Amino acid sequence: MPPSEARSTSLLEASPVQTGSIPLPAFSMAMRAAPESVEVVRRITRTWIRCHSRLPQARVDVLLIVVSELCTNAVVHGRGPSVEVRGCMQAPGQIRLEVHDGSPSAVPLPQHASPDSENGRGLLLIDALVSELSGCWGFTPDGTCAWFRLPVWEGE
Repeated sequence: MPPSEARSTSLLEASPVQTGSIPLPAFSMAMRAAPESVEVVRRITRTWIRCHSRLPQARVDVLLIVVSELCTNAVVHGRGPSVEVRGCMQAPGQIRLEVHDGSPSAVPLPQHASPDSENGRGLLLIDALVSELSGCWGFTPDGTCAWFRLPVWEGE
């Protein structure tokens, strides 16, 4: 993650998403902070991506794994009753997704889990997958929002 990306703000704090006078597509939803809600977020995100981009299916599949990991982390480590998920076309050809758990915390870092550990690999997986998609990811400085941004097409 480049240092300049570490200071990224959430979509709520950023200026309106638009090109010229035409707003770009966006969505926002709140989910119950429960493991079964993650599947709902995946389905909604898949539908939104299909409606607003020509992202190849292989890239959609990878993007949905990242969304699942971020939502699962928010459910497991957040302290609130809900999690908010937002997505937007930040610019033509750029997708940004955010997962807000509303729980201020130290910004988590990828860890290397022991071979027999059952968890602890999520951020390493996110880092590898977002890199594979030529994107970037991070957290807001207060740790309440995890985000990632990627081009719709490889090499953009």
